[in-house]
Amino acid sequence: MATIAELRQLVGATQSQEAAAMTRVLLAEGHDPMAVLEDGVMSGLSDVGDRFAAKKAIVLDLVRAGVTAKACIPLIEQAFPQGERRRIDRRIVLGTMLSQHNIGKNLVGTLLSIAGFEVIDIGEKNSPWDFYQAAEKSGAHMIAVSVVFAPAKEKFAELLDLLKEMKVREKYPVIVGGAVTSAAWASEQGADGWGAQAKDGVLLAKQLLKLA
Repeated sequence: MATIAELRQLVGATQSQEAAAMTRVLLAEGHDPMAVLEDGVMSGLSDVGDRFAAKKAIVLDLVRAGVTAKACIPLIEQAFPQGERRRIDRRIVLGTMLSQHNIGKNLVGTLLSIAGFEVIDIGEKNSPWDFYQAAEKSGAHMIAVSVVFAPAKEKFAELLDLLKEMKVREKYPVIVGGAVTSAAWASEQGADGWGAQAKDGVLLAKQLLKLA
């Protein structure tokens, strides 16, 4: 019988085809989709991230881990009962500032979608203006930003300044997360919330949009 721990190992080893096959088996055997996502895929990705931080992995490993996650996540999304995927009339603009890395952003987007939010994913390599423009165009209720390397931290501050300049700062709660961020830094910048893990994005969205 397959175990979620085995899936975690496969994701951590960036074996995309094997991880996808294991995901199918676990779901077919009746494992909880959220447990498969969090304890299998997300924990496996965290293992790769930890190795990278300890200089025991390279950027290519992170890329492969992202590919592996992409092979598994759609299968998990399809497994959620429709009753657990009620729609919430709240739109959230989500993107990565400057960088092309998207693993964390994609996980946040997946969990927000599963929770019922409408996610406007603007992808990677975004500028402050991209976030502002997407929020205004889509009628968003919140902005979520992934910051994964140091230069993007300055751009995040510029985003908050831009929202103030355009007189819409109070209109959009702004949350942030990513490898180079911290709760103290986010608070200092004036963010409305910070998440250490992908699942924190859902909790913050519900709290700030008064849905919790």
